[in-house]
Amino acid sequence: MKSDFSNNFEIKIVYDDICAQPGFLMGFGFSALIYNNLSKTHLLFDTGGKGDILIHNINKFNVKVSEIKKVIISHNHYDHAGGLKEIYQINHDIKIYVPLRDIKSFIKAYPEAQVQGISEMIEVDKNLFSSGQFGSRFLTEQSLFLKTEKNDLIIISGCAHPGLEAFILKGQTISNKIKAVIGGFHGFRDFSFLEGIEFVGACHCTQKIREIKQRFSEQFKDICVGDSYLF
Repeated sequence: MKSDFSNNFEIKIVYDDICAQPGFLMGFGFSALIYNNLSKTHLLFDTGGKGDILIHNINKFNVKVSEIKKVIISHNHYDHAGGLKEIYQINHDIKIYVPLRDIKSFIKAYPEAQVQGISEMIEVDKNLFSSGQFGSRFLTEQSLFLKTEKNDLIIISGCAHPGLEAFILKGQTISNKIKAVIGGFHGFRDFSFLEGIEFVGACHCTQKIREIKQRFSEQFKDICVGDSYLF
């Protein structure tokens, strides 16, 4: 399924555990393949739990792993970073962006890659920003902000362990026109933060997904592996 909004970013769902389009595979975890039309670059946000499933789904979109230039890991849990090993085996020159807290383990695991630890908000590609790391000394996480030329903001979340509202508030410092939130919402329950958002794509670890779907029935989108969205 493809939904057309604009043409700055194409977001392809390549890993999730709720549903899949024919020919695609499900697995526990989350990953989104992003094509940034502003920089003509493929990026990967998270890598799901298993590399073979991830690569199958990327190839199903007629994209080669060697085309992916940058990987952003939301947090160091296997269902978000587990598939990175197979990506790295194919493409050693990849740039990997991780929360600063986790940088040592990623440098050790991927010595030939360019690993960058993220602490504060930073632009990792044209109009594409890391939120910076949020959380505690036990678990830190980053989300991704995509800003269109129309000043719309798309937030992509891994699990939102520190609270989805924290990432939404941070995103509003870039643009108050949040158009979409896609990914895992974990235990998020302050639904007032979703008011006015046109595209609510809760999936993966979202504990209150039924309540969100009921409350935001017009804005809610079922996110399946094999879906593609243009913004």
